[in-house]
Amino acid sequence: MMFKEVTLTGTPYERGVQYGAACKAEIEHSMRAYEAMFAQHKNMMWDQARTMSLQFLPAIRELDEAYVQEMQGIADGAGISFEDVLVINARSELLYSNLPFSAAAPQECTAFSLLPPATADGAVIAGQNWDYTLGQRDAVVIVRIPGEGDRPTILFFPEAGMIGGKGCNSAGLSLTLNALRAKEYDIGVPVHIRMRRILECSTLSIAYNAAVKGSIPAPANLIMTHKDGLALEVELSPVGAEVLMPEQGVLVHTNHFLGPRLSALHTHASGSSCVRLQRARQLFCGKSGLTVADAQAALRDHKGYPASICDHSAMHMAQTNDDSATNFGLVMDLTHNEVWLAPGNPCENPFVKIPL
Repeated sequence: MMFKEVTLTGTPYERGVQYGAACKAEIEHSMRAYEAMFAQHKNMMWDQARTMSLQFLPAIRELDEAYVQEMQGIADGAGISFEDVLVINARSELLYSNLPFSAAAPQECTAFSLLPPATADGAVIAGQNWDYTLGQRDAVVIVRIPGEGDRPTILFFPEAGMIGGKGCNSAGLSLTLNALRAKEYDIGVPVHIRMRRILECSTLSIAYNAAVKGSIPAPANLIMTHKDGLALEVELSPVGAEVLMPEQGVLVHTNHFLGPRLSALHTHASGSSCVRLQRARQLFCGKSGLTVADAQAALRDHKGYPASICDHSAMHMAQTNDDSATNFGLVMDLTHNEVWLAPGNPCENPFVKIPL
């Protein structure tokens, strides 16, 4: 199994049309999945979600009108409405706002950045498992947008219809995501569109500015890593942002706040998040000579099974009451400009090199 891969060229609108036409089935799958999730967890109908998504449009327009044009192209290419595409791009903000922590939101992701002196030969490596509702495995696509002018080539791995996500660029910058939960939500640029802006940056300092600019509508953790051997972890919250720095060349994060200021305000932490964080620290912290193979092995790890780094919670619903699973594993070697992807659970499928 490998996900559908698309390369987008031309104007923002033309790129969107190509995207929507090529990934129509995956986009429709995503729409059906979120229609069910909105109804189950928010008692919200799809038409309501489409109306509510429009509150994010002014902030997106202010950031870059090109993103609006690209989403319109996706809608036209897939034969759906603009609001359908906007809902997909704002799914985190719409689905998780004002949702009690106990409402069984899937536990997303174990992410890391590995730098010298932790790595072999001074390599810079970043990656994560994307753990989310198992049904969205069929919505994942691989999107590549060749660079133009000062804008680098970007490669990201979204749910179909999203214009940003986890990935990297030809300038040697990578980006990973952990979902977080908080009581506070706001209006602003949705996190997946904010991630698109970050992936268009060439330096870590500019990427950081893009991450924290403007109102932050929903909480999330972003690890930005650069081939220069530098990384920043930014916990985003509607009440502010907090930066964490690597320790001995390692950053790891799961799905609860770790910064002292924000963790004091947001105390939600699932057992899965705590266990996966501990295990990731065991695998990476205090180590030297870490390689891409070590990163891939970590993403296959089953300590704490089924809610392990390689997540199989959905396969044990009676025990976990959680329909999440690892939908892909991603490892990016920024020093050697290599990207490795394992579709589904990495313990079951090999990592395949994806050209940037």
